[in-house]
Amino acid sequence: MSAPARPLRIAVIGLTHPFRGGIAHYTTVLCRALGARHTTQLFALKRQYPGLLFPGSTQLDNSDRPIEIDHQPCLDSLNPLSWFGTYRRIREFQPDLLLISWWHPFLAPAFGSVARLCRRFARIPVCFLCHNALPHERSWIDNLLLRYAYNTAAAFIAHSQEDADHLQLFRPDADVRKNPHPAYDEFDADSAPTQAAAREELGLTGKRVLLFFGFIRAYKGLQYLLEAIEKLPVTDAYHLLVVGEFYEPASDYPALARLVSENRLTLVDRYVANEEVPNYFAAADLLVAPYVTATQSGVIQIAYSFDVPVIATRVGGLPEVVDDGATGFLVSPRSSDALATAIQGYYAADPATFRRGIETARHLYSWDRMVSTIEAVAEAVQSPPP
Repeated sequence: MSAPARPLRIAVIGLTHPFRGGIAHYTTVLCRALGARHTTQLFALKRQYPGLLFPGSTQLDNSDRPIEIDHQPCLDSLNPLSWFGTYRRIREFQPDLLLISWWHPFLAPAFGSVARLCRRFARIPVCFLCHNALPHERSWIDNLLLRYAYNTAAAFIAHSQEDADHLQLFRPDADVRKNPHPAYDEFDADSAPTQAAAREELGLTGKRVLLFFGFIRAYKGLQYLLEAIEKLPVTDAYHLLVVGEFYEPASDYPALARLVSENRLTLVDRYVANEEVPNYFAAADLLVAPYVTATQSGVIQIAYSFDVPVIATRVGGLPEVVDDGATGFLVSPRSSDALATAIQGYYAADPATFRRGIETARHLYSWDRMVSTIEAVAEAVQSPPP
């Protein structure tokens, strides 16, 4: 796809450091990629969720090596005065496109109001870049909130066909495009420790190491992976690394304690700082994503950046990024037997096959491709069809 004839001015609304997590990382890296080709300004949240609604220990990133970028922290999710203030800043910037990084209906009043003001009074076209078109856990009010936000958009970008289809149902008149979630290269995979060194540091020498990474909620399907580990032969030295903060009681997973006591599982129940990420992925043979529901997964893209293959379930957009037999394996959801069989199948195969598959697919997940999609949207909404 060719670059636009002129540099663009792109305003981005989203999350960045000092907030933690995949959405903040994504928005930061996206703005860097856009900024390499266009004049880009990030108008960032200064408050995301009220403390009562956030299930984790903190919303802030305490990493020694933060992923950050220059930005204007101006948008408070709960303060309408900041919504008007953000609109004024965006209007002064005079962008060709307002790109909104979207992930949860809670943000609809803030994001939707800024988008409405920009569209109505400054004639700025709006595009939503959707991480989740629908929330994982839905309530009765979500459709109202989604419509309030989505009705402001001229275009949408989704990371999976399922999300694109959902968006088309909400807005059949809108320009909806699909672009895969790009791979992260911010965790310095090139300087990661060797697998042997990472395993020695984690006390996992001589193990077959499987990784479950990211915050833990019911839709992630961890319980099925725990059941699968219990079905694998103890003599084959399978070991599961569960790395991520619980957003629900760990007591909901009784198999955790059993596997820890049997030295078949290591639990790291906390948000992991950026500088720690390479150790866990370097130590792993496989990432396992046993999700019950999903749209896409940034964790899979982290795994690919470390050349780690993936076992994932056939839900949402995961089959679009895991090439069965080439970059990993796909299995049925809610099946510990299928997970156990796939894990054993990986160790019966040639690991080099999966490394080659990941290398072959790498171009699909570039940030340049993501930027090109945004450029195409910007051109389309500037010159809409009659």
